Amino acid sequence: MRRLFLYLFLIIFIFILNGCAKKEVEKKIREIPVEVAKVKIKKIKEILKFTGTIKGKEQVQVFPKVGGKLIKYLVEEGDYVKKDDVIALIDRDITGFKYKPHKVLSPISGKVLKADLDKGSLLNPETPVAIVADTSSIKIKIDVSEVDYPKLKIGNKGIIKVDAYPDKEFEGKLTKLDKYITPYTRTAEAEIEAPNKEGLLIPGSFARITLFVGTHKILTIPLDALLRMPGTGSYYCFKVENDKAKKVFLKIGIIQDNLVEIKKGLKENDLVIVSGQGALEEGIPVKPVSTSEIGTMGGDKK
Repeated sequence: MRRLFLYLFLIIFIFILNGCAKKEVEKKIREIPVEVAKVKIKKIKEILKFTGTIKGKEQVQVFPKVGGKLIKYLVEEGDYVKKDDVIALIDRDITGFKYKPHKVLSPISGKVLKADLDKGSLLNPETPVAIVADTSSIKIKIDVSEVDYPKLKIGNKGIIKVDAYPDKEFEGKLTKLDKYITPYTRTAEAEIEAPNKEGLLIPGSFARITLFVGTHKILTIPLDALLRMPGTGSYYCFKVENDKAKKVFLKIGIIQDNLVEIKKGLKENDLVIVSGQGALEEGIPVKPVSTSEIGTMGGDKK
């Protein structure tokens, strides 16, 4: 009888052992390898973005002082003129009277940007004959919202980009900030200046400006970890919790380069999944295979 019980005990023990081993193997087989990164606090540059139109440091339309017909231009577009150089001649003859040609003078020194009226064109004192600008440096006027107004200071540095040179960045700085906010638009006018020694920044061009207005620390995840619910504005990610994938809905802030600011949903040192999310569902076992260092815009929390 004792031998029978011993045999039964051994059979049950082996069965349990095999079952546990089988479950462990099945668990390992079901685990999905994923790449993860730690949620970290990063110091980043706070930026504001604007758009505007490039103008010369000094830029004027040149008007005649009298009416008449355009005789000819004495300059061509692209020529450099000094203040009071003659740009064009106007015939102001009136029946019964004879006048010398009227000289149209440049009010500033600079480059002739535009001088394209046809010979014989009828002019009056309100007709611009040419545009002259000092393009050794440029300026861009921008409109600043009352929300962003307190963040700006004279001297704030920035980056200017234009479509003509998409891979090139031009450095500039804030040189003017109005002390008045227009009540109709709730904006204030500001001005950015930049050197233009190479002459690549052409007046009239559309420009995109990024101004750096300070630094601050934020909770961040890599952009690769961020997912969005189709057809909604809801963002989420998967984090690793108890060796399983957990879906977490997020409240995000700024997105800058490869970093996303997290305002709600995660805490520092959580592990978020940055690759392999396509095969994930809530509760699926996962196995982190590497840890990415996130962020390229500053150091970790000190």
